[in-house]
Amino acid sequence: MKLRILLAALPFIGLYSGGSLAAHTPFLFGIPFLLVWNLIWMVGTAAILALIYWLDSRDKSAGASGCVRGGQ
Repeated sequence: MKLRILLAALPFIGLYSGGSLAAHTPFLFGIPFLLVWNLIWMVGTAAILALIYWLDSRDKSAGASGCVRGGQ
């Protein structure tokens, strides 16, 4: 449970920490650093959310093996 909460906090911390780094690196690959930073974290957020979903569905399948669903 705590791992999922920590993973969910990573994109928030990552997106908001880029502003302090942008002053030191004005351009990266010819485009502003903050734009590159946000694009990287957008992809990273999707990957982190996929990992959280995988961890959550793994816990549900392990706990649901012994229960009977209603109406079936």
